[in-house]
Amino acid sequence: MAIAAEESAKAFYSALSRRFPEHSAFFNQLAEDEEQHAKTYRRLLSGGETHASEEERVLADRYIQVLETSGLVNSLRRGAERAGEAVDLKSAMQAAVQMEKDTTLLYHSIAMAAGKEDRQEIYRIIDVELGHLVKIESLLKTL
Repeated sequence: MAIAAEESAKAFYSALSRRFPEHSAFFNQLAEDEEQHAKTYRRLLSGGETHASEEERVLADRYIQVLETSGLVNSLRRGAERAGEAVDLKSAMQAAVQMEKDTTLLYHSIAMAAGKEDRQEIYRIIDVELGHLVKIESLLKTL
């Protein structure tokens, strides 16, 4: 799920870079960050089987199931499509804000099921995603 969300976010920002060339450096940086996150999640998946306690895993599974049922996970997989739906830069930035918030929520849920070392990696990714949110909201205020 996390890898698909990151690849979709990369596609979203790459598409926005092409649509809004005056902000291409900004969008390309966000896309690059998302690509790095996908690589980190691939590495975590290929690592050892360190997990949280059974109770934490069960709770994380419940949270993730709710996020899937609510459509949040599917929405995160529609990056390029969402970029195409944006009618202007403002609506694109509003979609980006929602995507970053949804991503953060998903990753907190995934982190609950991870072992201590993997959880720290996920928290670092969450921190970058929150930084994206701040930058996007800052740009949005200027529009």
